[in-house]
Amino acid sequence: MTDDPAAGFRRIRITWDSGITRLHLDRPERRNAIDLRLAQELLRAALLERTASSGCILLTGAGDHFCVGGDLKAFESADDLPSHLMEVTSYLHAALSRFAAMPAPLVVAAQGHVAGAGLGLACLADVLLTDEHATFRSAYGALGLTPDASTSHLLPRLVGLRRAQHMTLLGHVLSAGEAQTWGLSTETVPAGNLHERALEVAGELAAGPTGAYGQTKRLLRSSFARSLADHLEDESVTLSAAAGTADALEGISAFSARRSARFGARA
Repeated sequence: MTDDPAAGFRRIRITWDSGITRLHLDRPERRNAIDLRLAQELLRAALLERTASSGCILLTGAGDHFCVGGDLKAFESADDLPSHLMEVTSYLHAALSRFAAMPAPLVVAAQGHVAGAGLGLACLADVLLTDEHATFRSAYGALGLTPDASTSHLLPRLVGLRRAQHMTLLGHVLSAGEAQTWGLSTETVPAGNLHERALEVAGELAAGPTGAYGQTKRLLRSSFARSLADHLEDESVTLSAAAGTADALEGISAFSARRSARFGARA
């Protein structure tokens, strides 16, 4: 037995440093395709206390591609494909729900091909950084399948319904430049600089007010599902609660003193 929480992972490399949880999809020989074990490991990583208490989650992929979606070889070899996909998505979707609910912002650094469930992982990001040569595609229609991994929920919210239809029904492939113009990605990074830039952004977020970030994430995501009046009430209650935290007192004090804030609270 080992007390190392990172032990036993085979599809993901996970490390913690300076308040950052680094999750590295590690199947470069399969372009980081998601099979059952990878989905299970994503959920296991999301359930770890060190992940939940970190200041930022940084998700990257090994090799030339971030993630091409589901593992088609595993699909072909499944005795009962419908049951197999139900099992894979049960783990995968539980993991995505956990990451979305965490106070820590999720930064995704995507290079190469980003497709299928890989597109869903990219959509889930609070900050999506892309290599200038990255491409984004839905890919489900070409396989006779339907979207998973949050793509049909988040993609139209990010890029609009018509553009989401263009990608999912007509198979339009987005370039990195289009992804930023359409509102899918946050920033396009020059080739060779993606992971350095991702660590820089993750470090900035990890040093920030994690509790306030978490409530901000929640407010933004919930804004689509309720009335303005209900949302304004939530904003008032949430702001009032945030004002009583150590991070808020530190932020206001630092602003007044014209110094950098030293946030420390972890939600």
